[in-house]
Amino acid sequence: MSVAYAASWIAPLLLGSGVVAALTGRPRAPADFAITLGYGFVAGTMLCALAMVPLGGIEVGRIVPITAPVLIALGAAAWWWALRRPLPPLLVAPRDDPMHPLLWILVALLVVHAALMSDELLLRPMYPWDAWAAWLLKPKAWMQGGHLDRFVSPGEWLADPSGALRTAATWNYPEALGRIALWFASAWGEWNAGIVGLPWLALWIALLAGVYGQLRALGLRTGRAVVAIYALGSLPLINVHVALAGYADLWIATLLGFACLAWMRGLEGAGRGHFALAAVLAMMLPLVKLEGRIWVVIFAASMLYARMAPGLRRTALALAPAIGIGVVAAYLLRWPLIAPALDRIGLTADTEALLDHAPTVVGAVAEGLFAQYNWHLFGFAVALALVVRRSSLRRSPSLRVLGVFVLLGSAFLLALFMLTPAGKWAESYTAVNRLGLQIVPAMLAFAALLWREPASGGELVCVAEAAPTGS
Repeated sequence: MSVAYAASWIAPLLLGSGVVAALTGRPRAPADFAITLGYGFVAGTMLCALAMVPLGGIEVGRIVPITAPVLIALGAAAWWWALRRPLPPLLVAPRDDPMHPLLWILVALLVVHAALMSDELLLRPMYPWDAWAAWLLKPKAWMQGGHLDRFVSPGEWLADPSGALRTAATWNYPEALGRIALWFASAWGEWNAGIVGLPWLALWIALLAGVYGQLRALGLRTGRAVVAIYALGSLPLINVHVALAGYADLWIATLLGFACLAWMRGLEGAGRGHFALAAVLAMMLPLVKLEGRIWVVIFAASMLYARMAPGLRRTALALAPAIGIGVVAAYLLRWPLIAPALDRIGLTADTEALLDHAPTVVGAVAEGLFAQYNWHLFGFAVALALVVRRSSLRRSPSLRVLGVFVLLGSAFLLALFMLTPAGKWAESYTAVNRLGLQIVPAMLAFAALLWREPASGGELVCVAEAAPTGS
């Protein structure tokens, strides 16, 4: 393994974990370390992708040697700042019993999952359609061409006499994922499908670590947190998105789930830094996929809802369905301002086609969530948790707000299939589960937190500690 390739992993982990520690405080408990490392890898890889933007058309072999030392220095500075900051209040959850020995079987099974997925990653070429036709087309072209060439529209490409531009059907897609792939491939020295796919396995590990740490920090008992993480890590479609790496949906799902949990930590008194971390992660969503912009709007609306007075919240909940129906009606009637804005995100005003396909789309979504093997018993488990543990919603205002976000996000996904040409992909089951994956970690975390004991969920005890006097 070369120095450049080692630096390509050290830089995002050190930079990202340093940023997380600087915002939320240096880790002390095991859950804190899981959060810092899990969140750190995801945030760090995204920051590495952003750091490549000012480089322009640089030779790919120079990307990591030039950028990694700067990012490592910034990460070290962030850690130095975090270690010098006063310690935040320590949130002490109710006394927890040791994890039952049998639960270690679930941990061992997750290790088996990781081994099987890594075998697929290292031995199989880039296989999924969207991987090599969309998300990894640009980095492979950059790697084989030797430069970070600019992708433009077909019209601009045809009009350019220099031959220095590139075009593709996905020329206007966000490039963060492609830059992440190029980051590791350029450090390796050649395009290697296994090396390019490894970040998806690291993303899976980071997702499990980050969600576990946040569930524990939010007061869920160890045993229940382990069960929740096994449920998340063993979902068939998530495993497929790791083993057959190349899709962007798992990155959206991780960023969205991490943002929701950091936001909830802030709502439950863990400090303003958690709000800042949630905002940073949410703002990265548009860098991954086009629908990331809609997720940012939904997330911002949920955060605004959390800041409202109780009376205003009830009014907002009452008006939300009417506003949604009104916007759709205004679009179908082609009202000025509203119709052109929604046209840009791919909606269709073909009312006859919408009415014709809507029942089939709803049936496909329901079958994908409850009848197919992609999600195992996930849909039933979430519904059962809501019924059995509905009293938890009455006790925890922050959990109710997270539930509002999950509800809005689910409505967005349903509208995406019913009101856009994506409905044909829902009917053929080629996208309905893949796009639904984007909200699964947030939904699972919501369902898991319904199982907190009454003493937690905003009733954690704050213990002040003395601030350090030196580095």
